[in-house]
Amino acid sequence: MTEDEWLKTVEAKVQQFARTHGVTYAKTERVVAAAFEIGCFHSLVEYYAQTCVVEPENLKDGKFKYLTTPNGNPANFSYVVIKHKGRTYQLRQQVRVRSSIHSDIAFTPDMVVFRTGKKVKNHRDDDYAKGKRSFFFVEAADLVSFHECKSMNPFPELMVSFLGMVFAAFPWAKEEDFGGRIDKDSLHLAPSLFVGGSARGLHLRMVKALKDSFPVNIVLGMHYGTWELDRDDADLNRITDP
Repeated sequence: MTEDEWLKTVEAKVQQFARTHGVTYAKTERVVAAAFEIGCFHSLVEYYAQTCVVEPENLKDGKFKYLTTPNGNPANFSYVVIKHKGRTYQLRQQVRVRSSIHSDIAFTPDMVVFRTGKKVKNHRDDDYAKGKRSFFFVEAADLVSFHECKSMNPFPELMVSFLGMVFAAFPWAKEEDFGGRIDKDSLHLAPSLFVGGSARGLHLRMVKALKDSFPVNIVLGMHYGTWELDRDDADLNRITDP
């Protein structure tokens, strides 16, 4: 077999493999992202468990059922209740947030923290799934914080786009004093972007600049063991619950 014939044979086999297993490979990235999100969820649960009573709710047959896509009905999935000094909160995955700026501005963070007593609302909209499925959401005004998870290396556009989510949910985040919401002794983490990869040089300086300039956290290196959010060197912004 000549070199050209060998190359053609290999290419044909690669193409056949891609046709046969392409769907499997397409799902793998989604599975990895979901696993990373669940890891971040547990990291946040462990953070709260240091000072709060943390209880799982809405278990299914005694098991915690995770919601890792924005398409599910939150009532069908488990969540965590956080109790601290007479206040109670819910930590949920993939609940859509409707902005207080305009009711047509909505997005779905990977995790939200909101006050118990506030509800996940729903309505039918002809422009959503042709009105066949309910549009579930929580009002941004009912949020304490939210968090986003990205199993990838950080890059400037990712970090800046995260700011857009923060501004859409919390208009006060653009104020010079952040609306007086940042307090190092508060319970809740400010809106945080959890990133799997690490950074160097200019990107690290950008992370620090964003954290110093806005009420956010960007936590890098989750793939390499930065899961403990309450460690002293984390130095994360915390946000009040007014």
